[in-house]
Amino acid sequence: MTAQKLVVTTMGLIGGAIGLLAPVGVIKWLLRTEPEDAGILTLFFLPVWFVLVVLGLLIGRRLGLLMTDRKRAV
Repeated sequence: MTAQKLVVTTMGLIGGAIGLLAPVGVIKWLLRTEPEDAGILTLFFLPVWFVLVVLGLLIGRRLGLLMTDRKRAV
């Protein structure tokens, strides 16, 4: 595995992890403040969560490409 591929993969995974774990705080807050509304709000929040994970992966990949001074993906 080349250094560029390693950096792009690592940054993509870090971005995906941030996108995956960041909304957990929002769900915990909902459960504490409004437990009766948390179920339905969590259901509507799942598509937004998916978008955040995908955006995190894409942003991480872009940062990895910028760190290696490449224009195109590997």
